[in-house]
Formats: sequence, structure tokens, C-alpha cells
Amino acid sequence: MTDPVLPPAALALLRHALFLGPLAAAVILLRRRRAPREAVGALFAFLYGLSLVFLGHVVAIGLGAWSYGGEALKLLGFPADLWFGGALLWGPVVFLLFPRASPWAFVIPCTMLNGLALPLLPPFFEPGRLWFAASTLVFLTAHLPALFLARWTAEDVHLPRRAFLLALAYGPLAFLVMPSVIMHAMGGSWSVLPTRSPLILVPSALATLGAFVIGLSAVQVFALHGGGTPIPLDPTKRLVRTGLYAYVANPMQLSTALAWAALGAALGNLWVALAAAMAVCFVLGLVRWHHRQDLAVRFPEGWPAYRDHVPEWLPRWRPWMPAAAALRHDRDRPWQSALLLLLARLGARGLETEAAPGPLLYREPGEERAFTGLAAAAKALNHANFATALLGAALLLAVLPLATLLQRLRVVPTGWRRG
Repeated sequence: MTDPVLPPAALALLRHALFLGPLAAAVILLRRRRAPREAVGALFAFLYGLSLVFLGHVVAIGLGAWSYGGEALKLLGFPADLWFGGALLWGPVVFLLFPRASPWAFVIPCTMLNGLALPLLPPFFEPGRLWFAASTLVFLTAHLPALFLARWTAEDVHLPRRAFLLALAYGPLAFLVMPSVIMHAMGGSWSVLPTRSPLILVPSALATLGAFVIGLSAVQVFALHGGGTPIPLDPTKRLVRTGLYAYVANPMQLSTALAWAALGAALGNLWVALAAAMAVCFVLGLVRWHHRQDLAVRFPEGWPAYRDHVPEWLPRWRPWMPAAAALRHDRDRPWQSALLLLLARLGARGLETEAAPGPLLYREPGEERAFTGLAAAAKALNHANFATALLGAALLLAVLPLATLLQRLRVVPTGWRRG
């Protein structure tokens, strides 16, 4: 262990300042007159940082990049004061101080500040191999995206990127931080996973994968068709009734409950599995209240009919489609004909087909956006049943990001373009 550079009293004072200083700064900055979306952006930056900072530090500790000593409240070896303080400082505080500055401008000064300050903190911080490189990587993956998320939210731009970052933040918070907190309080450990039987791990992994498809697809559909995110502070501009929302009203909460139950089974931990009950309470309390106070008011014509036909928890087997979507197909292309034959045999509903030469094209009723090729096939699968809708959702989660990447590289194959 490295000898302390600072006396114990100074280290203790510094540790308290690492949390209380950013917290006080964030409160003071938020009390100033701010545009509402700036405050929302600051909150999103904190949530993203809270999630990815924890993940980055836990990975770094596991790889031996550094460790933390001394008396502190720790979760998986990461002190809580440094965790919350870092998420506040390099997210809301920096953004609120410099809301118009490019996040890239903070990379060098912030990483250099870490490089100068952290070696002064033994035994609180004990650097290991490649610690500075790991610290820089944590900043680039946790703090830098948090600043971009805050700015994009404040300016209401780059919705797909914002939705992606919010989904990326939710994963570690829900399925790493929360189970870790539960096991820290009630008993249990991640170390039991390698000892569990494959007969338990494989079904649990498949159930978790399915849950993730449900949750990520819900976020994607909100961005594509709703013009917003699943978080009420950044709501959709249109009522979403397509995708998995044609089968179940709360796919994100269903996803969370299924994943917690599967994770609890994999860990053999009843307390983690029972966390699924929190998703139920969340729907019975906050979600229903939000629906009554927000959706019913903003969408008085569409929301009541939707809730009359689509259940909250147990998905319908067949979708509820208040209006038909259009699917244009080419009879001379075998794979398109095969897809139409499959949809007919499955009894797809809410789908008007039209034969015309060219790529497969799908369009939702009342929307200008069109989907072509594999993306159109994925959307069409949503019209058959819940199983094919899950398959289509997984396909769409893969196709659209890949199409966007290829489009940026200017090598988009025919049929992969999103309209």
C-alpha cells in the first residue's frame, strides 16, 4: 500500500468535498433561471453518468487498474461518495456552467486533472497498471456522452442518439446497480454465477435476452414513431400504438420485471427475483397516474380506445391495429413473395398489400416515414402475432442502426435504407 501523500484529516475532508461540492454546485446552478429542457438535460446527464461511471469503475477495479482503500461506503469496491460526486461534477455541473460549450473541449483538461489529483489520494485511491489510460477511457465512455446527452436534450436534437444513450444508461442501473444494492443489503454475490447449472443459466439467459429485446424495441419505437423518449420529462409528441405497443401497454416495465426475475433465477437469489414486484408497483402507482394526468389529456381521442383494447401486462397474442398499414411488394422477387405468403398463413391483420415493382416498402398509417427492405419486413412481422412481433423487433433493432452506420459510410445496400 502506498504511503499517504495527504494527512488523514485532509483526505477525509477531501472525500466529503468530492460529493458535497458537486451536489451543492448542482443545486445552486439549477436554482438559477434555466430553460426547462436544460434542467432535464442536466438530470439525464447525471443518470447516464451514475450508470456508466459505476460500470466503468467496477470493470477497472476488476482488471486491477486501481483500487480504493480506507473507510468508505462501497458497492463492489467503488466508494459511493466518489461515484455520486463524479456523476454530478462531470455531468450536470459542467453542463450547467458551460451549456453552449462543446463537450470535446473538456476531455484534455478533465483527464489531466484526474491524472494530477488521483495520485495524491492514497490510501483512498491506489493506482494500478495502466490506471491513467483506464481513467481516460472512463471519461470518454461515461462523462463525455453524458455531456452530449445533456446538450442534445436541451436543444431537442439527435433524438435517436438520445434514446440510445438513455437506454444504455438504464441497463447498468437496472441490472447491475440495483441487483448489487439488493445483494449488498440482503445477501448474495455475483460470484455464484459460474457455479450455477447450465440448465438454469441457459433458460435465464434466453429470458433475459427476450426481455432486453422488448425493452430496447420500446425505446426504438418511441423514437421512430413518437418523436420522444420513454421518460416523461422528455415525452413523445405522438401517441405510440405500433410495434410491441400493439400488444402490451407497458413493454418497458414488462421487460424490466422479466429480466429481474430471470436474473434472480440465474443467481439463485429470491430477493433479486422479487425486485420484479417493484416494476408492478411502478406501473400501479406512477405509470397509471402519469397516464391519467398526461396521456389521457394530450391524446383524448386515441388513448381511451387504446387502453380499452391493449392490456397493461399480459400481451395480446394478436395485435390491436386501429388503422391499416401499407405494404408494397414485388411479386417477381421470391423472398418478398415468400414473406407475403407467410403473413397470409399467419393471418396478419391491419395490413393492406399492394403489388408493385421495386423494394419491399412499409408505411404506418398517417406517417410519412417509410421502411424498405429488411426494415419493412421486420415491421410487417409485427402484424401477425406476438412471437413474430418479437422476431421483427429484434430484426429492426439490428437493421436500423446498421443501415444508419452504412449510410454514414456511404455504402448502403439497396433495400437497407430507412425512409
